[in-house]
Amino acid sequence: MYRHPWVQEQARRRRLAVEAARQRAAIERPIQIISDPPEPISDVPVTGLGHLATLPNEIIMIVFDNCSLRSLLRLERVNKAAKTFVSLLHDIVFVRETAKGIIQRAVPQFRTIMFTILKITTYHGLRQLLATYTCETCGKPGSFRMVKVKVLCDECNTPRKLKDR
Repeated sequence: MYRHPWVQEQARRRRLAVEAARQRAAIERPIQIISDPPEPISDVPVTGLGHLATLPNEIIMIVFDNCSLRSLLRLERVNKAAKTFVSLLHDIVFVRETAKGIIQRAVPQFRTIMFTILKITTYHGLRQLLATYTCETCGKPGSFRMVKVKVLCDECNTPRKLKDR
């Protein structure tokens, strides 16, 4: 099949651009080198997880750590082995109960925002948000607030108009 040289040049440029994007992504997210020898997460048998059972427990936990809380809660309902594995995640009970409490206490318009946050935030990111107790603005002690999904202290959370009075 004949291709005009201009079309061939365009295809070559696209391939180069894709390769450059891959290299940029690799530079921005370098591989983390673990200095300590890895500790086994658990000796819990993985029977009942289907094809996931072929992976080491550590890899499964890394995958679960990057799932949303909603996905993990759905996965728990699959079978006992999946529920056991999800329960091995660090602070899963704290994150589950805290997220549940935030949603229950939220005003209806913020409740929909919280559901959206729970759908798109990874478990690792959500755990970090809920377990961080320092204000991202001033560094003082604070707690999770629904202000652009940041951890703020009470002083930084109050509107500017109230501070000026």
